[in-house]
Amino acid sequence: MVVYLIIVLAFCALYPLIPRKHIKWLFLALVLALSVMAFNMVPYKTDDVANYFRQIDQLRDGGWNALQEKIDNNENNWGSLPVCGYYFYFISLFPDNGMLPAITIFLAHGGMFLVLWRAANRFNVGKWYLFLSSLFILSTYWFYDICSGIRNGLAFTLFCVFIYFDVVEKKFRPACWIGYLLMLGLHSSAILMLTIRMALLLSRKGKGKIMSVLMFFAMLVGGAVIPKLGDITGIEYLQLISQKAERAADTTGVGSQTNYFVNISIFIVACILVIYCLYVLDKNHKYDDFKEYEKFVQLVLSFMTGAIFFGLTFVRFARWVIPAVTSVVFMVGMQANTDIKKEMYSNKKQKSVIKSGMLMSSNELLINVCFIAYTCVHLWYACAGSSLIWLHFS
Repeated sequence: MVVYLIIVLAFCALYPLIPRKHIKWLFLALVLALSVMAFNMVPYKTDDVANYFRQIDQLRDGGWNALQEKIDNNENNWGSLPVCGYYFYFISLFPDNGMLPAITIFLAHGGMFLVLWRAANRFNVGKWYLFLSSLFILSTYWFYDICSGIRNGLAFTLFCVFIYFDVVEKKFRPACWIGYLLMLGLHSSAILMLTIRMALLLSRKGKGKIMSVLMFFAMLVGGAVIPKLGDITGIEYLQLISQKAERAADTTGVGSQTNYFVNISIFIVACILVIYCLYVLDKNHKYDDFKEYEKFVQLVLSFMTGAIFFGLTFVRFARWVIPAVTSVVFMVGMQANTDIKKEMYSNKKQKSVIKSGMLMSSNELLINVCFIAYTCVHLWYACAGSSLIWLHFS
């Protein structure tokens, strides 16, 4: 926990000293520092990653043939999730198992900060909002949980990275769809992200609100139907999804643990930020190529609303999807707010326009203060009460 906090504080201290055009190198240094910390972590015996270390040791001893045998026999569910098997085999080529959390953190955090950097350049986001969005990720993204769980957090985060390149920059689109499918082979819960992506595809012709409602009810109905799919079809992959869905259904209800309410709070904050930023973005046509991404985030929030009583599903989205997408929407939305405000102030002939500009300035100040306050409080919780307190080194 102390090491993580030192890295975050060092990033905050160095950020004002680095010119805007060189911030990408600070991001790289930050990601490398987090990866080195992940490399040296010592997992608890009950952590998933402790079991993954044993699987990697087996692959290191048995080599390629051992991997193929495990896939053929569906050991560790690798017959249904072959990408996971190949990923672990790649890690087994290194002499130290610490490369598993290290590479996972590099891919996850590196992907998120790459998206922030590219979005900031694409929409001319100022240095201040780029910093706030970066700090939001560092505060709200559950570092230890992706180190200990590996697959789920990595699949969700990379899915968000692919979504950005697919719907905003519209680059590498075939590769993005291949990436979506690969994530299905890494963890079965990635099917939820693909469902939202397909809903976005169907909502292109002005049916975004309808699809948002459908996503809400899809989660409610799906929680009852999906657990039966495996028995009906007999397909191994669907059986695996059914097992996961049944576990999610078993967690139905409102949790009383502190971390559940923290996840509820970040969901509420994300909703408020997204609603305001979408309102601002709709006023500025410079951001039209961002609208499809806005729809995606709306669908995510609608899905989470339907999943709010499915504790396991909701928590996963809150921990790994909300930080990745809300940081981008906040950054771009607040830059749009600044652009509109400046344009209003420049029109000195209309008092009503100037009054509107002052109102937007007040809103901007309020959003900034609340955003910073929540980020700081969540960072305090992350270091004092979340799973980060379990982080220890050999």
